[in-house]
Amino acid sequence: MIKNLLSRRLIVLSGKGGVGRTTMAAILAYRAAAAGKQVLVAQMDAHERLSPLLTPRGRTAGKVGTRIVKLAPNIDAVNMTPRTALHEYGLLVLRYETIVNALLENRPIRSFLGAVPGLDAYSMLGKAWHHTTEARGRDPAGPPRYDLVILDGPASGHATTLLQIPRAILTAMPRGPLSRDARSIMELLQDPERAAFVIVTLAEEMPINEAVELCKVARDELSLPVGPIIVNKVIPDTWADASMNRLLQGLPESTGDGALDSTLSGVRAIIARRHEGLRLVQSLKDRTGLAAVTLPRLFTELGNEQIAELAASI
Repeated sequence: MIKNLLSRRLIVLSGKGGVGRTTMAAILAYRAAAAGKQVLVAQMDAHERLSPLLTPRGRTAGKVGTRIVKLAPNIDAVNMTPRTALHEYGLLVLRYETIVNALLENRPIRSFLGAVPGLDAYSMLGKAWHHTTEARGRDPAGPPRYDLVILDGPASGHATTLLQIPRAILTAMPRGPLSRDARSIMELLQDPERAAFVIVTLAEEMPINEAVELCKVARDELSLPVGPIIVNKVIPDTWADASMNRLLQGLPESTGDGALDSTLSGVRAIIARRHEGLRLVQSLKDRTGLAAVTLPRLFTELGNEQIAELAASI
């Protein structure tokens, strides 16, 4: 399933805030790079969390900024901001740096552009799309610079707004350079052979419900190829050990030892949470009709070694 997903040119990640979209972006980048693919992880004005996840042990983690940086063999990253993305996208459309600078440094024009709904977000989406089209060398017909672009997208509501912009541009302006690119972006996003919209969630009721709603909007309103759904931080199988469960069932609620009782209570709570999480994952699959990939919860701080472990688990 993951191998098939990594055959796309563009993966867009979204989901409720705090579910681990950046973690999943790092995992997919790690797996794709290990398979020999050249990968770009494109973030959208994000807090810097990606670099420590992908920088190999023993190397100094470089900050991911508005210029593309190499984090690991086969893995580049960029943290797009509205201003820099708008400048780069303007350069793609207008071709000349002096014209772009003159426009963007003109206060009335800058104010006008700032008032256009969604333009900032669209410029970042356009930049991510551009990286799926650029060639590795000077020959435009040569091999692609990146085999896979992973867009670490915004949370659910903002993501649906972002992905509606190309269609809105085509409706408002059927002709011109903006509409040409908007059409190409929309065609890419809706092509199941080249793109996938991947929802990340947790095995908890509110994130699951939001994932189901996001899936419905993505499929019914945006016509996006969705899936698989990634369920992060699922209590692992080690907590389903039969002998441990039999031992717990044979113990009284109170043993008379306060420290032991507290430990046993915590263990029982984790096991109960695992059972409830599995029920919610099954509900998610039933309600969406999609496959779910589960990532085990690691009871430790995430770094490059943990990303490698999680990548191996899927």
